[in-house]
Amino acid sequence: MPYVRLSIMKPRRGEDARCEELLRKLDEAAAAHGGVQVHYLMRPSDESGEIARLAVYDSEDAAERAANDTHIMALRSEIHLLVEPGHTERAFFTI
Repeated sequence: MPYVRLSIMKPRRGEDARCEELLRKLDEAAAAHGGVQVHYLMRPSDESGEIARLAVYDSEDAAERAANDTHIMALRSEIHLLVEPGHTERAFFTI
């Protein structure tokens, strides 16, 4: 059953390019780990300054294996320092 992770964040002023670069590296690392069906980086059509990452995994186990990889954890920690507090992290199962 596919498992979806959605992250929505707003980079701190001046950190847009670095945040996007790290999110791309995160996508590459997750894809190399296996179990990723597709991933996207997205921006809304408004001027909110937000950026979103959507990843569809084969299963929750595949998502958890990727999330617990030390390289991926390091990237997520670095991203966390570049974004405004209160970002959204959600996970969904297909129904």
